[in-house]
Amino acid sequence: MSYLRVHLSPLSLLSGAFIVLALIYAWATPIFEASDELWHFGVVNHIANTGELPVQVIGIETPWEQEGSQPPLYYLIAAVLVAPIDRSDFEVVRQPNPHAIAGIPGAVGNKNLVLHDTPHPALQGTTLAVYLVRLFSIGLGVVTVYGIYRTACIVSRGNRPIALLAAGLTAFNPMFLFITASVNNDNLITALNSLVIWQMLLMLQTGFATRRSLLIAVLLALASISKLSGLVLYPTIALAALWTARRTGDWRGLVVLGAMAAVAWLVIAGWWYARNLWLYGELFGTRTMAEVAGVRDSAFTLQTLLNEFQGFRFGYWGVFGAFNIMTFRWFYDVMDLVTLLATVGLVRSVWIRRSDREYITRIALLTLIVLGGMAGVIAWTAQTYASQGRLLFPYVAAISSLLAVGLVELASLPPLQSIASHSRLSAIRLGVALLALLAFVVPFASIAPEYAPPAPLNALPDSAHQVYARYGDAALVGYETPDRRYQPGDTVPITVYWQVMERSSQDLSLYLNAVIGEGSVIGKVDSYPGAGRLRTTTWQPGAIYADVYGIPLDETATGQSTLRIQVGWWHYPTQAVLEPTGADGQSLGSVLLDSGGFAGGDTVTIPDNLTETERIHFGNMIALTGYHLEDNTLTLAWEALGTPPADYTVFVQVLNRERAIIGQGDAPPPLPTHYWRAGERFVTHHTLVFPEAPEVGTYPILIGWYGPDTFERLATGYPDNAYPLSEMIFEGS
Repeated sequence: MSYLRVHLSPLSLLSGAFIVLALIYAWATPIFEASDELWHFGVVNHIANTGELPVQVIGIETPWEQEGSQPPLYYLIAAVLVAPIDRSDFEVVRQPNPHAIAGIPGAVGNKNLVLHDTPHPALQGTTLAVYLVRLFSIGLGVVTVYGIYRTACIVSRGNRPIALLAAGLTAFNPMFLFITASVNNDNLITALNSLVIWQMLLMLQTGFATRRSLLIAVLLALASISKLSGLVLYPTIALAALWTARRTGDWRGLVVLGAMAAVAWLVIAGWWYARNLWLYGELFGTRTMAEVAGVRDSAFTLQTLLNEFQGFRFGYWGVFGAFNIMTFRWFYDVMDLVTLLATVGLVRSVWIRRSDREYITRIALLTLIVLGGMAGVIAWTAQTYASQGRLLFPYVAAISSLLAVGLVELASLPPLQSIASHSRLSAIRLGVALLALLAFVVPFASIAPEYAPPAPLNALPDSAHQVYARYGDAALVGYETPDRRYQPGDTVPITVYWQVMERSSQDLSLYLNAVIGEGSVIGKVDSYPGAGRLRTTTWQPGAIYADVYGIPLDETATGQSTLRIQVGWWHYPTQAVLEPTGADGQSLGSVLLDSGGFAGGDTVTIPDNLTETERIHFGNMIALTGYHLEDNTLTLAWEALGTPPADYTVFVQVLNRERAIIGQGDAPPPLPTHYWRAGERFVTHHTLVFPEAPEVGTYPILIGWYGPDTFERLATGYPDNAYPLSEMIFEGS
């Protein structure tokens, strides 16, 4: 019993912490928001309702999508669990968010794939069924952690720090927790593969045993009917069996294992692969699955692999939701460093123990499993967009064990050799505890907030610009956005404030268009309010909601102009647009909110027909560099000497002999001057308007700059701070 207390106590504590954390992740993630959970449960629901596996038909939208091509064991077990539960509300609960942004972690808002009245509805109907299957998945996660602990114990010859670290690197990996707390067949294949790897190492250690061979054969067959990832272990198991037979001379044991594996596969899994041949003309069903999921529209090359490698790495440690929610940026860098150090340590461990054939064999087999798994993932992602590191979880027993071996090996480097073994164990426990602490923080800091609807406000914040435009049941009463200059590829943050007049009978969508110039749209967001988290059929009458968005600007947009945000509402199913009205009930036409300035393109196109002038300075902030006058149209070229503190307007005046103004063509520059930067060049265009036709004669043209509020002119070295640019000649009719 003392042996059990020494070796099982850390594992029991770690497993208990894992279960608690997994339950927190299940709470933080609304149903159908975990990776592919919507479609995984679609398979479960179909089987529970019909007693039949789904049949894939390319081009037909189904509640299970590409997951209907997966091996069925996980879904069959889950269907038995949920069959007694009334799931007649399934179609209502899975109502899709038409504006969801999946697969783009940097996008702002609309992380939710489906619409929710609340992130935590009552545990009944479909909701209860989903959480029941999630509990089943968490149980499988415990099996995985146990299998990894046992695997690492054998690899390290009973080294407790390595076993604890390997289990901790898995149990407290935020992404592993996230997937474990969801409806996903990865949980079953990962548990089964972890047990297979453990039993494989036991076989290497003690030789063939009939019961163990039968267990390995059955586990392999169950794995291959859970997910195609189970097939990856067959070659490695065969190599391990060959090595065991050669080392022990027990060739009969090899034959028995091979026969058991073949029979178990044929009996347990073979029927499903035969079904694939019958239905789809292919053994594995991957071509059909890729067609349903969406095949790549461009060639998959080495450069493609490198381009997607960052997302792949991040996806192993934590990209949540529909691959659209990240956590702390530094966390990924830390885990990259941990992986690099572990790899260095592993190489050193292999080199130092290169004469230890048993140790090298174990490390080599685990490495082959990882490489085989990576090859399988690459082969799959070459067909469709699936570069997600979590797809390596079926091989996590090998991955975590190798990482742990490498990290502990670093402790034997000369700078650390003097540290006592109990101190190293304490350091490892501290590292595992820190990872567990981070895993505890992530659902509260990164996941749950993305699905929480905005809380109603009692009043409009003082910092908001007050406006009023009513759209049916709600009114725009204010907005906030930073006054700054944007360029192509930037994201414009904006908060709009809605006051609810009445709860809507329909779920309405809003649009926010970033507009420059005469109405060119260079960025847009379409969404349900609350960035997809607040349905107009559920918001509270009388409340004010702060609605936060980020509008990405087109990377190819060009031009210089004031940037404005056009705001509107429409009904997505019918595309009917709501007309905005003012406080007096009159139509407003279009609602545009000033939101900064935009400057796109490398340079402003300067006309080549300009007459160059000496550099005339205005307020030591702006310099005139040239002009062109044709008929009543005047073009002026300017260079910014700095950033003016305010927005100034160009005045153009035509004077008569008495110095009275007879013609004028004032105009601000397209890009307001307080967005200008030193060295940039700009052009203004002016149409000279004459209330009365001038008499025959020659009239001077004066130009300058003034503030539109105070009309104070920028200083220049000419009378009235007006520069005599040229003259206009009128010859009469």
